[in-house]
Amino acid sequence: MLRIRSQNHICEQEAKFVQERISAVEKHFAELCTIFAAFTRKAARLRDKNDEVAKVVQNYAESENINQSLSNGLANFATTLSVIGDYRDAEVQRLDSKVISPLSQYAVICKHAREDVKNTFAARDKELTRRKHLDKVRERNPRNRQMISQAESELMKATVEVSRVVKGLEEQIDSFERRKLHDVKSVLLDFVTVELGFHTKAVELLTKAYQDVAEIDEAKDLEEFREVMRVPESVSRLDTVRRASFRQAYSLTNLASRFTSSPITSKSSPNRPTESLESLKTGFTNSESTRIEEYGQSSEESDSESIQEISVRHRHKTM
Repeated sequence: MLRIRSQNHICEQEAKFVQERISAVEKHFAELCTIFAAFTRKAARLRDKNDEVAKVVQNYAESENINQSLSNGLANFATTLSVIGDYRDAEVQRLDSKVISPLSQYAVICKHAREDVKNTFAARDKELTRRKHLDKVRERNPRNRQMISQAESELMKATVEVSRVVKGLEEQIDSFERRKLHDVKSVLLDFVTVELGFHTKAVELLTKAYQDVAEIDEAKDLEEFREVMRVPESVSRLDTVRRASFRQAYSLTNLASRFTSSPITSKSSPNRPTESLESLKTGFTNSESTRIEEYGQSSEESDSESIQEISVRHRHKTM
């Protein structure tokens, strides 16, 4: 009797230990699944942001029409970033299939293992019930061999069932533990392999992106910009020269008109004899000097007054 109780106690302790073990595995695998899922979501967001950066750089490259070296460098850089984005997408898909999916299955695996433990407890409880029934039959009807034999037979069946369930539980928990160890190792190795594969390609592509950016010729692009800037500068200089030439031509024409419309010529008497060529030159020189002096002193006088005054002075000098 003591031996049977000790066996039941050992069986109960083993069942509780297995149940606690299953609960611990379920808890830790759920935490691993949650954190790796969050890691994968962050990687997916980084992939999306990588694509946005590549798109912005590509738009800049297409809009740049002066610095050709910069445009080519930006276009190559955007292409390289797009390829990195493709590898990030592959990283996300592999993490989801090789890491998150196996970890998420442990909710169902632990549920089945817990059901096996419950079956073990149920078989043990049934055996205890049959044993109590046999004890009662022996106490109440110690001479009824038929009832006692029937109770003993039922107890034997319950004991066999308990032995079968306990053996099956041991096999199940052994398989569960083996699978847990293999899956933890496999998941972590797959995670490291996926990350190594991505970062290896990322280092290679980022090296190419560095070279694409380093090949941008700053001096050449600056010279192209300066050449573009010289075009409106030459046009503005040409306009300035044209305006200055126009002013100069206008001022010379005005001065020539003043000379041709001299008051001496318009007011000369028709009865006066024609002067010689030397006297005309002398009179023209005296008239010009008098006219320039008078323009500087009395610029605010009217035209009629200045003409009269100049004519009077001219006549005074020639008399």
